[in-house]
Amino acid sequence: MITPSNPRAHPLAFGTTLLLVSYSTWHSKLTPTGIATAFVTALLHISFPSPLPFASLVTFFLAGTIATRVGKAVKSGFTVSSTGGSGAEGPRNAVQVLANSGPASLFIVAAFAAPYLGVDVFAGAQGKGKGGDEAVVQRVVFGAACAYAAAAADTLSSELGILAKGSPFLIVPPFRKVPRGTNGGVTVVGLGAGLLGGAVIGGLHFYYHGDVVGAVAIAVLGLGGSVLDSVLGAVLQATVEDKRTGKVVEGANGRRVLAMQSGSRVMRGRDWLNNNGVNFAMTLTMGVSGLVVDGLLR
Repeated sequence: MITPSNPRAHPLAFGTTLLLVSYSTWHSKLTPTGIATAFVTALLHISFPSPLPFASLVTFFLAGTIATRVGKAVKSGFTVSSTGGSGAEGPRNAVQVLANSGPASLFIVAAFAAPYLGVDVFAGAQGKGKGGDEAVVQRVVFGAACAYAAAAADTLSSELGILAKGSPFLIVPPFRKVPRGTNGGVTVVGLGAGLLGGAVIGGLHFYYHGDVVGAVAIAVLGLGGSVLDSVLGAVLQATVEDKRTGKVVEGANGRRVLAMQSGSRVMRGRDWLNNNGVNFAMTLTMGVSGLVVDGLLR
């Protein structure tokens, strides 16, 4: 049976959490609900028997923070905010936190709850040369790493790809050039940055486990997550443009942007998911894919 440990029994991880929460509060990186959600998420990760999920969470946060700061002034002029002004990213709320960290948290909760529910949520993790609990821990670690690799890849792809000199193009037909910030728009620079994001989490996996094949698989699935996010954005998420400037209008905290047919904005694409919905669907898909890949590799 896998049981959670007391987060305070891990002083380094607990101290790191307090430090990052303080940083996020001081620099307005998160809203109050975002801070509370991030804190609970971190404690959940710390309580897991392996340190890798928490390390992946922290690495994703740091990589995203650094990427967001790169060219921040320039990027703010590429898009406009739905609330007025530039398209600079504001504090992230609880929904945005869960859109990226939710799948890994679900895997951890499932591992803790499975014995009480009598459900083998990680079917196939038993009987592969390791004890049952150890095999389940390994599978959760790999799935969580893939989810965070995808989240990191998507974040770096978006934050750094928008700075590319060339115009982005749609990742789905008709593959036309689109304004910066368009959902489903990609650049070669962005795809390269996405691979880097996945490789960072894959490298972390290699550092802890010395598993080259697993690390490469995590990096590839991370890039795949970035590509999937672009496809979902192009197919299921509407892009709203300001008619006067031709710039993409970004919704606050990843929410939908309102556009009246006769107003100053024009909407393109299907309005089925907002940005948070796309992110969660993508990270969950790649996390579950990681669970499957781990079963194939062991």
